[in-house]
Amino acid sequence: MTARPEPVTFLSLGTRCAGDLYVPDEVSADSPAPALVLGHSGVMVKEALAYFAPYFVAAGFVVLAIDYRTVGSSEGEPRGLDYPERQVEDFRSAISYLQTRPEVRADRIGLWGVSVGGSVAVQAAVLDRRAKCVVVQSPSVWNGWRYLERLLGRNGLHALRERLGEDWQRRYETGESARVPHLDLDHENAKGAQDLSVELYPTYRNEKTLDSTEHLLTFAPENLIDRLAPTPLLMIANGGHDPYHMLEEAQTAFARAGEPKRLAVLPYDVLGLYTGPGLEEAMALAVEWFDRYLRRTRLPIATPAPTRESVAAMKR
Repeated sequence: MTARPEPVTFLSLGTRCAGDLYVPDEVSADSPAPALVLGHSGVMVKEALAYFAPYFVAAGFVVLAIDYRTVGSSEGEPRGLDYPERQVEDFRSAISYLQTRPEVRADRIGLWGVSVGGSVAVQAAVLDRRAKCVVVQSPSVWNGWRYLERLLGRNGLHALRERLGEDWQRRYETGESARVPHLDLDHENAKGAQDLSVELYPTYRNEKTLDSTEHLLTFAPENLIDRLAPTPLLMIANGGHDPYHMLEEAQTAFARAGEPKRLAVLPYDVLGLYTGPGLEEAMALAVEWFDRYLRRTRLPIATPAPTRESVAAMKR
């Protein structure tokens, strides 16, 4: 399955971001279609989203896969700021860009994100009602402090906080944070994928600023997820062994969300929804959700102020 994107750029609060825009052959300014913004996790790059985008393009959606600021082909310094709250802003800026495209139905734009990119997409949709539908694939971080404590253990989190304290002093004295690996996975299969990513994506750098971890600690989109409704939410979670996309994290956040919502738990491990056959199943669920709520569901409309004429007409 292939689809050739158009390289585009858009501004996110003054910084130029890079995106790959996919437009189905049958879509044009005369026949616009609903659109999706796709976001990855952390400082992974938009080229990695090329495995997901074609499923949506084949279903007739315009797709914009983005690099966050300071990541990949996007501008911004210092490089590798993995700040979820900034990534929320980049999602919102991508919505603004899509609304300028004549091929897009500006009132029917959805968000899709994988791993922590999914919770970033949810927070963006909470803050921005232009997002009409959200799909989260392999959800991970809903409360950063709790997530890191589960991942590292209490002793590991304590050691991390010690490092962050030292890094704060470094930043105070030099203005720069230390640089650390973006991915440092110990799961055997995941580690292989981590090394392969460096080979596959020329713009990817497996590093981020250490102070990014402070921003993850304080990122807690589950505290806002109850404000997402009535925007439809689909979570597609990993039901197999997965130390990074923990099912209990997804269940905790999902329980707080309002309707309409769906949690689909598929029997795959850490990489299962990134590769087939788990990928095929997950994307089929996502396509169906977007088709239902972006294409077939009627959107709310504003009721006009009453007039003497309209009131008189009601009495007939």
